[in-house]
Amino acid sequence: MTFHRFIYCFSVVAGALGLVVFPTNATAALRPDEILLITNKNSPDSAKLAVLYCRLRGVPSSQVVALDLPDAEEMGFDVYETGVVAPVREFLLAHQLQKKVKCLLTFYGVPFRIRQKVNTPEEQQELAEMQKTRWAITDRLKQTVGNLETQAVGLDPSFQPGAGDSVPALLARAQAAIPVVGTHLSAITDSAARTEQFKKLLGGLETIGGPAEVDLRMGATERADPSKTSEQRQYWADLHERVQSARAQVGQLQALRWDSQARDQLRKVCVANFGAGGTLRVLDAQINYLTTDATASATDNELSRLWEDYYPRQRYLDNPLNLQFHNAPTNTLMVMRLDGPDPATVERMMQTSVDVEKTGLKGIVAIDARGLTPIDDKGKPSVFGEFDQTLRDLAYLIRVKTDLKVKLDDQDIVFPPHSVQNVALYCGWYSVNKYVPGCDFNAGAVGYHIASFEMVSLHVPSPYWVRGLLSDGVVATLGPVAEPYLSAFPRPDEFFPLLLTGKLTLAEVYWKTTPMTSWMINFIGDPLYCPYKADPALRVEDLPPWAALVFSQQQSAITAGASDSSHTSN
Repeated sequence: MTFHRFIYCFSVVAGALGLVVFPTNATAALRPDEILLITNKNSPDSAKLAVLYCRLRGVPSSQVVALDLPDAEEMGFDVYETGVVAPVREFLLAHQLQKKVKCLLTFYGVPFRIRQKVNTPEEQQELAEMQKTRWAITDRLKQTVGNLETQAVGLDPSFQPGAGDSVPALLARAQAAIPVVGTHLSAITDSAARTEQFKKLLGGLETIGGPAEVDLRMGATERADPSKTSEQRQYWADLHERVQSARAQVGQLQALRWDSQARDQLRKVCVANFGAGGTLRVLDAQINYLTTDATASATDNELSRLWEDYYPRQRYLDNPLNLQFHNAPTNTLMVMRLDGPDPATVERMMQTSVDVEKTGLKGIVAIDARGLTPIDDKGKPSVFGEFDQTLRDLAYLIRVKTDLKVKLDDQDIVFPPHSVQNVALYCGWYSVNKYVPGCDFNAGAVGYHIASFEMVSLHVPSPYWVRGLLSDGVVATLGPVAEPYLSAFPRPDEFFPLLLTGKLTLAEVYWKTTPMTSWMINFIGDPLYCPYKADPALRVEDLPPWAALVFSQQQSAITAGASDSSHTSN
């Protein structure tokens, strides 16, 4: 028997509690057949608007899913889990759209805000029990790793045990010790001593990784060893079948994170098959899921994580589609919304977007900065000043590189009512919960106001900016459903330059520039809207250096798509 094959690389339970990655963020321009429309069957206007959108944009009528949701602006955490995530996943899988759909489009009637999770008494008890179990398993893992390090030192006195008692540190320590033991086993000449050392190593593997690791490291070799009896080979075949079945179970049970019985069964499967390491991964994920602090969010921003089973729900996550991630593979989806104060406004937005796109958006760019400096009066960097500078940088870029007229106000107060006419693009701040109609907008205008709480309400009369902008003619805007923090907003000097090139759809522009997911901001607008497609206002080569990668990725995706199509046709 050779022992060096036990050099160890930790596997994790069924792909580290994750699903298969479907799309990536290197895509050609978004197509109508890559969009799934999501409506609320309890809101008659929701379905009517979706039918109109299919007609206007050519989205297949089969790519509409009607959900059973409250006809309200807000829904509960559990309603989102079972009434949105579950049926949307089921629809995509049933229609084999999971690899095709890149954008979800929610409609008027689908609640746009998710309340913070509230645990039931049973969930609180489950949480307490999991935390207790986690400590016990961590203690056992700590003891096992210590024994492995002691064994490694005994075989190789030059080996230095690691440090740290966190689960990642313990697993890293084991990963360092196990190859040392495996390498030195072959040098032991005494058969009984070698077997004893091997049993210690095998016991450590079983504790840390369970039968799955034993099968991974030994199974293939043992099943193929001609010196083994048929009974011995059958043992290893049965073990492999058991592990494969367990992995399939894990995949199924992970997808039911909201079901307490499924969570319990998942833990049992992991204990039986994936050792302390796999069980702790599951426990940590489930403990996080039942931790309720800061779990309220914007529906569409949360829905971008549709294909992830367990992920941190507290506060926010980075947006993997953002241009800063340079085409890292991701299963994150673009999500947009067609919503407004009333169905008539939404219908007008959709029709206007299609009409304006044919000839191009016309008008000036209105930028309402505040006169803040990136360095405050004490000589320290100012977060607010740095963001304010992005507005002035945007104004400079447009003035230097385009023929568009710019109206820049660099005073703290916002534009006075109706003081700027003929506006195509707008960005400004900071009038919280007090919409001021400073601009008269042209048809097809795009704009957003940087302030907190501006989409707390939309369908009832209110002073919020999202409702005000849409009522005054803007067809695409964004707003937070609660406090988002300044860093959650797309940078104006990234969002608007990409839009001005006419090379990207509205959905792509937003999702390449919005920083966060599972957080507070929704974007309202036709995902296919490309207002400068017919008459680009800014050349790609005139964009700042950060944008070069965005378009090189897109061109690569277009070329790859054309190649695939050619290959298929042949």
